Amino acid sequence: MNNKIPFSGLPIEPLNQTLSLVHAIYAGLMGFALVIFVYLEYQQSMTDLPTLLGWVLVLFVIMMLNIKASHAVKQGQNQGLWLSRILAVLMLPGFPIGTVLGFIALWKTLPKQWQI
Repeated sequence: MNNKIPFSGLPIEPLNQTLSLVHAIYAGLMGFALVIFVYLEYQQSMTDLPTLLGWVLVLFVIMMLNIKASHAVKQGQNQGLWLSRILAVLMLPGFPIGTVLGFIALWKTLPKQWQI
């Protein structure tokens, strides 16, 4: 049985679509926060350069890890499952949006919800 879109090689229904969307949304939020942070810091100049670069690096790494998790969970990879769980725990302190997205991500990584 061929469950791929003709001529594209893409699956008809991507695996773990909700979880992938959660990570994509969080990556977008981190990208937005990064832009706002850099803009405000440019306007105010309240932080020294090494600290600023450190925070920019942290936000960028979190954003890139969420993008990687978004792609990995769509493919049903075990690596995506574990990366998703780790990132979901890191999302939880980001009240209220991060907490909600973190709980959704943890729920979607349960064995009954995970699609292989």
